[in-house]
Amino acid sequence: VNDFGSNYLVQALPFGGVKDSGFGRFAGPEGLKALCLERSILIDTFPALAQTTIPPPLDYPIDPVRGMGFAQGIIHLMYNDEIGGKIKAIVDLIRYG
Repeated sequence: VNDFGSNYLVQALPFGGVKDSGFGRFAGPEGLKALCLERSILIDTFPALAQTTIPPPLDYPIDPVRGMGFAQGIIHLMYNDEIGGKIKAIVDLIRYG
C-alpha cells in the first residue's frame, strides 16, 4: 500500500500529493487534468434568435483642465477628512462638472 516504486511503475496511475504532502499530481489522466485550465466555449447555433451588439467605444474630446479638475474633486470629496476640504471638493465638482 502506497509503495513509491510499485505505484510509479504503472504510468497510467495518478501520482503525487496535495498541499504539504507533495508537489501536485502528475502522470496518467489526472496529471493531465492537473496541468490544464478548462474553459467553456459556446457556439451560437441560431444567431438570428438572440442578437447582442457591443456598442462602439466612446470617442469624444475631453477637456484636460475640466476633466482633471472634476477627477480631483471626486478624490478630495471621498478622501478628505476635513469639512472645508469636502466643501471645496463639492465646489470643484460643480465648477468642472
